[in-house]
Amino acid sequence: VMDPISILLLAWPLGFASFYYEWGDACTFWLNFLAMVPLAKIMGDATEELAAGLNNDAVGGLLNATFGNAVEMILTVQTLRAGQLDVVKGTLLGSILSNLLLVLGMSFFAGGLTRRQGKVIGKEQTFSKEAALTNMTMLFLAAATFALPTVLFCDRSMDHYSPEEKHDVVLSASRWCSIYIMSAYVAFLIFQLGTHAEMFKGEDGEEDDGDAASLSPACATLLLFFVTCFTAASSEWLPSLFAGPLR
Repeated sequence: VMDPISILLLAWPLGFASFYYEWGDACTFWLNFLAMVPLAKIMGDATEELAAGLNNDAVGGLLNATFGNAVEMILTVQTLRAGQLDVVKGTLLGSILSNLLLVLGMSFFAGGLTRRQGKVIGKEQTFSKEAALTNMTMLFLAAATFALPTVLFCDRSMDHYSPEEKHDVVLSASRWCSIYIMSAYVAFLIFQLGTHAEMFKGEDGEEDDGDAASLSPACATLLLFFVTCFTAASSEWLPSLFAGPLR
C-alpha cells in the first residue's frame, strides 16, 4: 500500500461525501474514478500476495485469472444494473484493447530492458509457441463469438423478420455466445492449470519463484475482501453519473 499512487485513496472518502452531499455529478464522477485507480492496484497486490502465500501454482493461477479483471467485472455489473449498455460495451472494449496492445507492448518493452546473462542490448526473449498458439486461439474464438451477433443481425436472411423478431433472434444468439465463451474460459483454466500446466512454465520448465509473500494468506484475503467492497461502492456511485461528465 505504501506507494506514491496510494495518495489517490484520499479521493474515496471525498467521493463518498460528494455523492451524498450532492457536490455535482462531475465532481463525484472524477473523485470516484481517481479512487478506483489505487484500489485496482491494491487488489492486484493482494491477489499476488495471497497466491504467493498459498504456495500452490494452480490455485495462484486461478486467483490471478479470477481477480485480474475484477474491477472491470464489478464496474460492468453495476453499469448493467443501471442500464448503461454503451458504457458496458466501452468498458469491455477498453479492457480488451489495453490487455492486447498496452499490456502486451509494455511486456515486450520491459522484457527487452531486463538484464539477463550480463547484457541488455541484443538480448532475445523466448516464448513457448504452444502457449502462444493456445492464447491466440482463445483470442480468435472470443473475437469470432463477439462478431457473430452482428453478422447475424446484418445477414439478408433476417430481412423478412420484423424489428421485434430480429431483436429476439439476435438476443438469443448473444446469450448462447456468452455461454459458449464462459464454457471455453473454464476449459482454458483446466487446460492451463491442470492438464497442460507444464506448457505455461518458464524456460526448461522452471518456475517463477518471485519474492516471498509479505502477508499471510489470512491478511491477504481480508485485504482483498475490503478492497473489493470499497471498489464495489465506488463503482455503484458511478453509473448514474456517466451521462453528465461524458455527454
